[in-house]
Amino acid sequence: LSEPKVVTGQTFKAEVTESAVDVVGYVKPEASQTITIGVENNVINFYYTKRTNLSYTVNYLEQGTGVVVKTAKTVENKTFKEAIIENAEAVEGYNAVAPTSVSFQVGVGENNAFIENQTLTFQYTKRTDLSYTVKYVDTDGKEIADTKTVSNQTFGTKVTEEPIPIDGYTPASGTAELTIGVDESKNVITFKYKKRGDLSYAVR
Repeated sequence: LSEPKVVTGQTFKAEVTESAVDVVGYVKPEASQTITIGVENNVINFYYTKRTNLSYTVNYLEQGTGVVVKTAKTVENKTFKEAIIENAEAVEGYNAVAPTSVSFQVGVGENNAFIENQTLTFQYTKRTDLSYTVKYVDTDGKEIADTKTVSNQTFGTKVTEEPIPIDGYTPASGTAELTIGVDESKNVITFKYKKRGDLSYAVR
């Protein structure tokens, strides 16, 4: 784990004491060790255990804006050099951008540098394959014009529609707005119309 240390110029039968050195990613033995110098086998070994209190954080961000699309996840109590595979989680209304899977060792960064708290980031883009519909109905809910479907819409965008003119009817309201969601059954704008009451007829 660390380069061995060789100490020369020692006296036969002398007692020497050594303490463990710090090694990143490992728990250092607390106790020191003492040996009596002999003519051979003058070796002190310190045994280390890997740290098990490391953590890493996973961020989920919109590509280009840095907007958080899902709350970050922190995973704790991981062991140094433990092999991990993290996959991008599903986020409603978004598509994960490749790479969507990352393999790494806990606490190990570029060039094997030690990292106390690692951070991973998955990027996402909004879905652009959604649609919405516009319906035109009378006061009884009966359709009085063909339904309009608009495709290739982007998640989270706002769309605006105006009621169309329909012979014999007057729209009950004006401009309508809708925010595109992932449930297309709810991406619906409905314009209600009432029958005109200002018409006349002639008798000759």
